[in-house]
Amino acid sequence: MGAVMKSPTVTFEEVDREKRMDRARDAERLRIGEITPEALQEENSIFPKDAVIKFDLIAHLERLNHRK
Repeated sequence: MGAVMKSPTVTFEEVDREKRMDRARDAERLRIGEITPEALQEENSIFPKDAVIKFDLIAHLERLNHRK
């Protein structure tokens, strides 16, 4: 059997610090004109700018109702 690798533990403070540093870098890039607000938003988005996201509420509610 192979050795079990433990996942590193990351604290909330570490995640928060990294997020703050990312935001500070983003703000500096905006300030110096390296990137436009639109391009930064696209860069940080989980969905592409031209993505079309559809949600069929009626179908979703019907599926929930059939589970009962």
